[in-house]
Amino acid sequence: MTDSLASRPAQRFYKIMIVDDEADVREGIVSLIDWDGLGYSVIAEAENGWDALEKAEAQRVDVVLTDIRMPFLDGLEMSRQLTKLYPGVLIIILSGYDEFEYAKAAIRLNVVEYVLKPVNVAELTEVLAKVRQRLDDTIAQQQNIDFLQGLYQESLPLTRERFLTELMWGMVPEDIIEQQLQRYGLQLSGAAAYAVALFEVGRSKKSTVSKELIPILIRQIVEKELDGRCRCTVFLSSLYIIAVTAWETGDPAAPLVSIANEVCTHCQQALDIIVTAGIGRSYPTVRQAGDSFLDAREALEYKAVTGEGNAIYIHDMERTGLPVPALDDQEEERLAHMVKFGSRDQLRLYIAEITVRFAKLDEWGRQMYAYSLFGILYRLVRRYDLSQTLKIRDMLRNFRDVTDDIKDGAPVCAWLYEICEALSELISYKRERAPLNLVEEAKRFIGEHYADCEMSVDRLCEHLYVSQSYFSTVFKRETGISYVQYLTELRLNRAVELLKTTDEKTYAIAQLVGYDEPNYFSYVFKKKYGVPPTKYRGADRF
Repeated sequence: MTDSLASRPAQRFYKIMIVDDEADVREGIVSLIDWDGLGYSVIAEAENGWDALEKAEAQRVDVVLTDIRMPFLDGLEMSRQLTKLYPGVLIIILSGYDEFEYAKAAIRLNVVEYVLKPVNVAELTEVLAKVRQRLDDTIAQQQNIDFLQGLYQESLPLTRERFLTELMWGMVPEDIIEQQLQRYGLQLSGAAAYAVALFEVGRSKKSTVSKELIPILIRQIVEKELDGRCRCTVFLSSLYIIAVTAWETGDPAAPLVSIANEVCTHCQQALDIIVTAGIGRSYPTVRQAGDSFLDAREALEYKAVTGEGNAIYIHDMERTGLPVPALDDQEEERLAHMVKFGSRDQLRLYIAEITVRFAKLDEWGRQMYAYSLFGILYRLVRRYDLSQTLKIRDMLRNFRDVTDDIKDGAPVCAWLYEICEALSELISYKRERAPLNLVEEAKRFIGEHYADCEMSVDRLCEHLYVSQSYFSTVFKRETGISYVQYLTELRLNRAVELLKTTDEKTYAIAQLVGYDEPNYFSYVFKKKYGVPPTKYRGADRF
């Protein structure tokens, strides 16, 4: 008896892109392989490395089948850049016999198979089946309940978890931190930078994994993604999966955000579990990992703004040159959260609570309490650079008047509600404007540097001081096109202008608009306008 179609599990299809500069090779591969039978969906074809990167940015892929030798950007360099952006993508390399050893030696990151050209259909089918099995095995392992039960039993001792939790909350005396790290075998000492990532589990309507095992599973995924990229320890708290990472060089923000996004994607695709990650700033000592932890907690508060299921880097949300105050007081954290995210009704209820507290204090206590609240709000004003706002400045000046005669808390509470409401509106406006301001600043910088052949998204994000993944998401959402498309459009528009108004040679125009290789300039130009730049100029004039 055969199973009914209804009882069979739905087949999972993986997205693949074919990259080769020869159209007949691409067409042959696409037409001769039984993609449906192998469990793949060909979502894109690309004729060179730059084309592939642009298409991968537009639509996420699981597997890339690429030739090595291509014009403008070869398959190896394309693979390096692609895996930097999307660490989880798997690469299959197509290479000629004389390139084979070179390919194996030149790149190993995420290259899972090599296929010699000319391509044999049977061999390629076998390779694709092996890669498919690898992807299936990864997901099956993540879903293996018995395996997860074993991991659960082998979790780190309670005392180790307690030490790490206390380290995050700044409760461990500085002089015993190193001793405790050695005691628990935590390889975190002596790094150049430390950063914390928090993973918060959201809704999981379809997941078949039991609720108790979900955090164990996510910890396993996080550990796997971080393995080999930095030193780290991952542990569980009642609210989060916490990753404390130690990096040898550089600012870890960009790679950590990229890794966290991979974790969120894996959880959603393989397990139907929505996971949101908060990423803290990096700090130079392990003692300050607790500061990064507090940053990461605050970053997660912004999921109401950015949405769930992705990584949120605190600096992307609150771009400012001012230091962020440590929220070491529970009330400070609550008031700041209320101002940033609370509704008017929530603010009224909170102020009502404060009014009750005022009633229980003597005059001196009310003075001290009022000034502590003022300090919290003043730090918010500084953080969001609102001190030059006339309305806020006047309210801050009025504080002394409402505390001169503080027989009860009514004047202070009225003032507190008024300034909290004003701050909430201003911060909300700045938050909503932040993506637009970021895009406007990006366009300005691109407009000033498009003629530089070295202009890149890395350089742009370094100038903007945001992570590449956040910038790419915001830029495409606000403009409708990717950074690469925008830069290309700008360069080509300027090239057309120069073709119409000057007698410069096309190779000189290529350099003037940011292309150091005239042939690639001609390729990109023809792709957009249908003719090479020389014929475009002739057609325009005659």
